[in-house]
Amino acid sequence: MPRQELHSDTLPVDQRPPITDQSTYEGDVILTEQIGNKDYLAELEFMEEPVTIRLEPSSDKNAAMAFPIWVNGKKAEVFQHGRWDEIGYLPVGVPLIVKRKVLEVIIRAKTDTIHTSIQEMDSERPNNVVQRFTSPVHSFSIIEDRNPRGPAWATELRRRNL
Repeated sequence: MPRQELHSDTLPVDQRPPITDQSTYEGDVILTEQIGNKDYLAELEFMEEPVTIRLEPSSDKNAAMAFPIWVNGKKAEVFQHGRWDEIGYLPVGVPLIVKRKVLEVIIRAKTDTIHTSIQEMDSERPNNVVQRFTSPVHSFSIIEDRNPRGPAWATELRRRNL
């Protein structure tokens, strides 16, 4: 268990390579993990563990003070007043106890910015290079995670670009 909180801005995000030849680009392939009985149940149990987080405020002038989170069609589950309540919008800047599956949605929320540059513009067949930049949607801090696998899990999810 880390002695200090883990802030999302310290975790790297992998970037996708530029698309230089669109005739050979077949799209991004998303590989799913295989589901096994014992491992799958252990993973479900891991995702139900409580984690204390804080959504960090944005420096934008008109930044939202709540962040919408849904997991499999259900509002985010937050532990408050001695019970788990479903809340669709999590407040920013407030420590919250959420289930790890809610944190997963926050970690995986990323956007891609696309920039196309044209090389050899005056030639008969100009070459378009599509450059992609992946960035997280929201900053957060993991204040408490009692599972020793937690920091490595969060770092790996944040790093992935899919």
